[in-house]
Amino acid sequence: MIVIIPIGYLRRIKFEKKYAVFLNENNGKNFFCYNNRKDSKQYLKETILPHLNDEIDIVYLDGNKIESDHNSNFISEALFGLKNYNKFPHLMKIRNGKLIDKSINNPFYNVLNMNKSKTELLNTINVFFELNKIKNVT
Repeated sequence: MIVIIPIGYLRRIKFEKKYAVFLNENNGKNFFCYNNRKDSKQYLKETILPHLNDEIDIVYLDGNKIESDHNSNFISEALFGLKNYNKFPHLMKIRNGKLIDKSINNPFYNVLNMNKSKTELLNTINVFFELNKIKNVT
């Protein structure tokens, strides 16, 4: 036990340094995160994702498996450290070496269940990411 604890601690320190490098190298990146929840997955894929700005990377959680163009260990660390988590979908952005997050669960389900405006949801997403361009929504 005495030997194992310091090794685990040193591995964690090493990982945190690599994660800090990941955050700095990906400064300005935007992430739209969603999961495999049955009532929303298909709607998101067909109705929302095609209208997201091209500057937004998609992170899909299929159970415990992360599908992303980025290192899954670092994305997992980001998801584990969410400060404003309130179910998915969720937004994350990296600014000045820091991860900033926001849940859009409530606005999304207002669109899905109450037929609220998709454009309003896309505007909320773009405002969070500080993006101006909105794709045509039908």
